[in-house]
Amino acid sequence: MKLIQYFKSLIKPPIKSVALVLSGGGARGAIHLGVLHAFDENNIKIEAISGSSIGAIIGALYCAGTTPMEMKNLMESKKFSSLFNLSWSKRGLLTMNKLKKTLNSFIPINEFKSLKIQFYCSASNFDNGTYEILNKGDLITAVAASASIPILFEPVEINGQHYVDGGILNNLPIEPLLNKYKNIVGIHINNYAPLRASNFRTVAERIFNMVSIQNVRPKLKQCDYVIEPYMKKFYPGLDFRHTEELFEIGYKEGLEFIKKYC
Repeated sequence: MKLIQYFKSLIKPPIKSVALVLSGGGARGAIHLGVLHAFDENNIKIEAISGSSIGAIIGALYCAGTTPMEMKNLMESKKFSSLFNLSWSKRGLLTMNKLKKTLNSFIPINEFKSLKIQFYCSASNFDNGTYEILNKGDLITAVAASASIPILFEPVEINGQHYVDGGILNNLPIEPLLNKYKNIVGIHINNYAPLRASNFRTVAERIFNMVSIQNVRPKLKQCDYVIEPYMKKFYPGLDFRHTEELFEIGYKEGLEFIKKYC
């Protein structure tokens, strides 16, 4: 009898709900959408989301009630890709104004507490060199700060402090979920074949990925489950022409997770 009870204790019950940690990765964020779509189709409840950069954008929109398919359509539109091409500031850097306007059109009440699902995002404090987890007050500004790619975008100001992309110091912000939620699933979207740096864009992306991967690896070990598809092909972080392909990668990963654990 004791032996039977022991083996029963080793068998985990099927997962019905999860808390998600969504990494940054630019256009590769379509992988997040595919996973979310698979979870929605199979009635897997999302209890909370913590995200960085594109993970923060997707997390905020999902927690506000935007569906993965609606976000996919947005990501495939010229409207979304143009967020990263125009709106130059006097300092010679891109501003986050267009992103803020787009988020505002999907998020009617600009407050964290208005969201249907608990949401957190990480941003790197440019003034003191530390990361912060944001989860109160002005939601859209917090998300813009989390996605403000350094050198390309100007820092976002919050309460007199300046913030840039959360992925620099914390690209998989699991901290606010620990000891609060069961079944924490980390989704990392920067696991691709070594990139041959041949121009400014590829050099910059390679450097950014090398930096972020150092803070991601320890966080993945803290997750209960990890979704980290390996991509033999390189998908540039600011090239949204591959949204459908990346979405399908995430969707298949989501279904595989469900088949294995749910």
